[in-house]
Amino acid sequence: MNQFATTARRLGLAAEVFDRHARHEYRSYIDIVTNGFRLAAGAFEDTAPCAPGELPEEVCDAVAALEAVMGAHDYHLSAALIGYAIAPVTDEVPPMASLSTVSEELARKDFMLRNRRRTLLRGGALDSLDDETVSWALRSLATVHYLHDRLAAEAAADSAKPGNEDRMPVQLLPAARMAPDHLDA
Repeated sequence: MNQFATTARRLGLAAEVFDRHARHEYRSYIDIVTNGFRLAAGAFEDTAPCAPGELPEEVCDAVAALEAVMGAHDYHLSAALIGYAIAPVTDEVPPMASLSTVSEELARKDFMLRNRRRTLLRGGALDSLDDETVSWALRSLATVHYLHDRLAAEAAADSAKPGNEDRMPVQLLPAARMAPDHLDA
């Protein structure tokens, strides 16, 4: 399967993941994003592969529209779902930066979420031939990113509290920093 076909497949599976697991008070908003995933999948199915790193305009437009709609509301799934779906053609996965926080508890949560992401990526589930496995990986990664985004907001609020502005960010023990799954993919 070429990269465009793999991306079309992932986008189609992401549509199903989003349709089943996204939450919003208006169902029609979920339907709009689900249809956006399907339109983007169709754009990849209908487009011939081109030079590495280049995407045809209609594909870029479909992905940009999907990102705009998904970024406008909280669906309890991260827009990183799009990045993982199109990773076969972009050759990039959405980043997850380490948080700078003054709270040891938040630093540990950050470490655990980045470890979870790393484990998911290393496991190869995104490249599985089984649709259920790929769907599970997409949902898991979108959930981990969503939780990390919320944690980042919590860390920013905590760091802005009176008395915390001048504190140094927490550094985890050297053993925790050296753990092999700590490195970002």
